[in-house]
Amino acid sequence: MKIVAIDFETANTSPVSAISLGVSIYEDGEIKDGKIFYFCPPKGYQDFIFTYIHHMTYNDIKDEDGFDRYYDELQEIFEDAILVAHNARFDIGVLNACCDYYGLKHFNNPYLDTVRISRIVYPRLRNHKLDTVSRYLKVSLDHHEALSDSYACLMILLDSMSKAKTYDLDRFLSKIHMKLSYNY
Repeated sequence: MKIVAIDFETANTSPVSAISLGVSIYEDGEIKDGKIFYFCPPKGYQDFIFTYIHHMTYNDIKDEDGFDRYYDELQEIFEDAILVAHNARFDIGVLNACCDYYGLKHFNNPYLDTVRISRIVYPRLRNHKLDTVSRYLKVSLDHHEALSDSYACLMILLDSMSKAKTYDLDRFLSKIHMKLSYNY
């Protein structure tokens, strides 16, 4: 079983404005080295209105390639993987929007949302934001740094599976009465 936790940061409200992607990988019972990708968004999507959130500016990524340059590498990473994200609708939406912009085929990986999982597994938390759940689990988090966020997301899933006493994803999902989502 291969699980890839993802987290995008964007320059602004457009999903095409992706500037970074963190990936954290769990495969064959081990956490593998994570990776961060930086992108320069296409012209027309370079207004940095979210600098106050992730502390990145246009100058930080102006010399980076576009998302399309990393598509083949992402295909290799995502191959046969289940994707996981905290608020997956956002991250899958950014992934799809970037693919659409560059005329690339969508990744058809099934995916899970750790916000939904954390609501089931940790129902007493005051909210289920990534920083709140990470703090509860004592997971170190540099919030809104994509690699750190993807790692925290992976830790939420693995801790949830541990609490369910199974690392078999099908059994875990059955125990929490949840199904994979599909990106078609």
